Amino acid sequence: MKDKLGFTLIELLAVIIILAIIALIATPIISNVINDARISAGRSETQMIYGGINNYCATIEMKKQIGTLDSEDIDCTEKSSFTTEEISKMVNLGNAKVISNTYSNGKLTNLVIESNNHTFTLCKNGKFAMDDEECAVLTTGPIKDVVLSNFPYLATNGNGCVTPTDNNYSYMGGCYIKGNPNNNYIWYSGFLWRIMGINADGTIRMITDENVTAIPWGASNTAQDWDGSHAKDWLNNYFYPRLKGNNIITEQVWCSETTTSSSSARTTCENNLSTQPSNVGLMTLDEYNLAGSFNSYLNIGQYQWTMTPYSSSHVWNVNDNGYADSNWVTFTYGLRAVINVNSDVTITGGNGTLGATWSSQTGPYILNEDKSVEVTGKLNEKATSGEYVLFVGRKYRVVDKDSNGNTKLILDSYYEETEGTVYTMSYGSNNTFSKDTGIGQKLNSDVLNWLTNNSESEKAKLVSDYTWYQNNFASGQSYSVSLNEENPTRSIQATVGLIRVGEMLSGQSSSILTKGYTTASSYRNANTYWTMTPYTSSSRAWLVYYYGDASSGSVTGANARGLRAVIVVNSDVTITGGNGTWSNPYQI
Repeated sequence: MKDKLGFTLIELLAVIIILAIIALIATPIISNVINDARISAGRSETQMIYGGINNYCATIEMKKQIGTLDSEDIDCTEKSSFTTEEISKMVNLGNAKVISNTYSNGKLTNLVIESNNHTFTLCKNGKFAMDDEECAVLTTGPIKDVVLSNFPYLATNGNGCVTPTDNNYSYMGGCYIKGNPNNNYIWYSGFLWRIMGINADGTIRMITDENVTAIPWGASNTAQDWDGSHAKDWLNNYFYPRLKGNNIITEQVWCSETTTSSSSARTTCENNLSTQPSNVGLMTLDEYNLAGSFNSYLNIGQYQWTMTPYSSSHVWNVNDNGYADSNWVTFTYGLRAVINVNSDVTITGGNGTLGATWSSQTGPYILNEDKSVEVTGKLNEKATSGEYVLFVGRKYRVVDKDSNGNTKLILDSYYEETEGTVYTMSYGSNNTFSKDTGIGQKLNSDVLNWLTNNSESEKAKLVSDYTWYQNNFASGQSYSVSLNEENPTRSIQATVGLIRVGEMLSGQSSSILTKGYTTASSYRNANTYWTMTPYTSSSRAWLVYYYGDASSGSVTGANARGLRAVIVVNSDVTITGGNGTWSNPYQI
């Protein structure tokens, strides 16, 4: 019998089927390997081009400084973008193609490259997103990069928003946030701010998320004189010097332009009545309307001044209901400070959101300082105005520090004789503060015991004979009259006192208005409270209303108001922990 030669038809079919299965399995794997290789090569080529351009321009800058630049060199400092031919001289493009590029302030800020059948787009963190990938959102780094990473629609070329959307508006050549985002909160120097947008010069505009005081805008008939106003004086000569690291703030001439229209939404300042630059200003009526008026984050449910005149006697303000109105400049409304900070100032943590708990990953952005570490040392050396302090289980905010190193604190709530119910009372038989009668007696007995749990050791941390100043204060006067300590109407020695009109934090605290940053800001979360400041009539004293303005009220009868106690901590008191934020106050 002969040996069997070759394969049967069945055997050949089996082999073919096996080879087909192997091919089905191997082809995608091989295809993926090839595609991955192309992507890797594309990324490498893109990074090489990016680095090559930056290195070339750095070399050119050095040659220009030492005077060795020749005619063949491409002067990067004279360019805002490069042609394909120019880039080809800087670096070998290989098979890649540069779609677009922007060069600004010594670096590439935009670069889109096609390589190996993929498109690579430069992100703010220096890495590249491929095709439809989104750039990773920055939470730390230079503030402008972080802002653009989270709000790409705020890109500006100095002539307004590059890409107009429903979320932005152009104003004075810059690009700003419209609407009510929940991720533009930022903590800087003891205050919670909101990022407004990017100015034409690249600086970042911010506004406090609370009224930092409540004062008259100016004297009678001075509404068209912002440069001589009480508001500008307070913001630049009282508030600004108390900001930590205020060298990050830039000067500008603020727009004070008259309008009689409550819906004014001008994007330029053609008839500015102000000529003198300053570091701090207020928002304009136009900015408020362009941002979305009462439907925007600029509405905090509080009376607040703008810097826009209506006439010689009236200035525009925002009411507690969010609508714009014009009122006499002598009225006492809240101030929300507006500043512009350098674009390269560092954000060290947070993610721009707000809640009861803050950390290095969540909560408002942290600007210009490290809030990831616990602080120890003397309170008067570490704390700054606005920061939070925990004393005997109650939260306070730092008002100021005096020349003797003592630290003044205001209770970040109201006195409650029955838990859950704000205690109210009339001022007394007249507006003279005394620890022996009326409101002063209550503060220095029951309230003092409540604040310290009646502990003598805790009371010893307070200045027991602190000098409190009272100055008769009338509508339209400068805040400096209320704060005068050289020739006061009267002075009193006591342990517990009250805030004065025009003093730091003599408004409604943002943490009170939001119930500890857990709800939307609302006047319904606040209470009207007495101040230390007497009116010119002995039967009236100043108080701060729950909706943000201040006025005088009768000191007697049924005019009962809440108590926000103010205490002064001795200069030798130390911090044992915390970092001064709402979520982690200094512990003393």
